[in-house]
Amino acid sequence: MAAKSAMPARKTGKWQQIDEEDIDKSWALARPRTLVDHAVDAILSAASRGLLLPGDRVSEPDLVTRLGMSRVPIREALRILESQGIVSSEPYKGIRLMEISHERLEQIIDVRVPLETLACRRAIEAGRNGPRQIRILNESVEELLLMQQRNDVYGFASADTAFHRVLCSFAMNPVLSNLWESIARQLTVIFGLSTMGKSMSAIIEEHQRLVDVFAEGDIRKMAEEIEQHIRVQALDVDYEKIIAERRKTLSQAE
Repeated sequence: MAAKSAMPARKTGKWQQIDEEDIDKSWALARPRTLVDHAVDAILSAASRGLLLPGDRVSEPDLVTRLGMSRVPIREALRILESQGIVSSEPYKGIRLMEISHERLEQIIDVRVPLETLACRRAIEAGRNGPRQIRILNESVEELLLMQQRNDVYGFASADTAFHRVLCSFAMNPVLSNLWESIARQLTVIFGLSTMGKSMSAIIEEHQRLVDVFAEGDIRKMAEEIEQHIRVQALDVDYEKIIAERRKTLSQAE
């Protein structure tokens, strides 16, 4: 007699939903970390913590020494980061970290606001702002709290990025998600620097407010909250002042 399959057949929408969650988690755990991944994280971590500042030259030999890696993974990491706007390469000037000026922030905000507003609109219209989605968003807020407790600036910035990635994913629109992903790592750097001008507690409260409004399902109110969160609250932080003060501190420490 043939053995019975351990995998039950899908018969209900509930089983399918749980199955999809398990698949998502399995794929997330399956990807191995490479030296290139570690190099990308190290550069992003330094940038988000203000150890490498906007406009600074990014030296490949210096990274080789600091990270204890060969040039190959570091070169590939820089290539990836250049494609995502984190660094730029110019003839005779070398590789430099992205600039963060008021103008650049406005440009990024002008892209983020419509993308995240549309994502939330589509999610709410499709009813994807229910208990499951709110639980996932609350888990993202808990990750922010955990990183705050650890005083892990890069972890906090990455958790902030992850929160907005999840929020956009509820639209179930891969084109929208890919567009948002194109600026995701720039946001991680910006989010990290923002903690030098605003308390982590205040940032967490802003995200909890987003979750609460999303759960209410009022599209107009959600659009206003996104505008408030992304444009108004982001521009409350004086990044140019933070960068200047941080540069002074680093020069004194040398």
